[in-house]
Amino acid sequence: MPHIPEADEPDRRYVPCGAVRVKSSAPRVIENFLDMAHFPFVHTDILGSEAHSEVEKYKCEIRRDVDEVWATDCVFTQPQAAKSASGAIRTDYIYRITTPFTVLLYKTCPMSETRWDVICLFVQPMEPGLCRAHPVMFLLDETSTDADLIGFQQVIFLQDRIILENQRPRLLPLEPRFETPTRADASSIAYRRWLKEKGCVYGTTLGPADTFTVTAA
Repeated sequence: MPHIPEADEPDRRYVPCGAVRVKSSAPRVIENFLDMAHFPFVHTDILGSEAHSEVEKYKCEIRRDVDEVWATDCVFTQPQAAKSASGAIRTDYIYRITTPFTVLLYKTCPMSETRWDVICLFVQPMEPGLCRAHPVMFLLDETSTDADLIGFQQVIFLQDRIILENQRPRLLPLEPRFETPTRADASSIAYRRWLKEKGCVYGTTLGPADTFTVTAA
């Protein structure tokens, strides 16, 4: 488990959002979580709008001292960045990939100008092309109910699930030039390179082909 200092702050809401079964590979789910380009088209009028679809240049690096992938200076205009947001805001993001199947997101908190909301995604591989996703949030929100916070997050993730389960190949490609990246895919490029360096090929197209099965939903 990664160290999450915000989890120990007494005024934060601990919001576990259950588990979502996804007929996709664990690294595909992580990569989708990193992708800002889909916000306007998959999460329309929530995390993005077609009027503001450009992904501005951001920084991404493999931090060798901690063996993590970090994407910083990520910015996106969002109609409703969080349940507590009352209108569109320009939202700052920081992504932190701590293990091949764990990613943390720090994002602008509508309730505080000096602190971040924290959203964690823990992905549990079940088969190379099947997994469970476990979103957990640590939020500064004194007004929303747990049901509203969980419902907001589940709406977003179930929108993602539709895309994930229709992606082909279902396993994450690690071969060069298999998929053509754009500038917005800097975090994906770093994540794939990091996986290859670690020899983590489970759930990727470099894994054993004879282990790829998907059980019925």
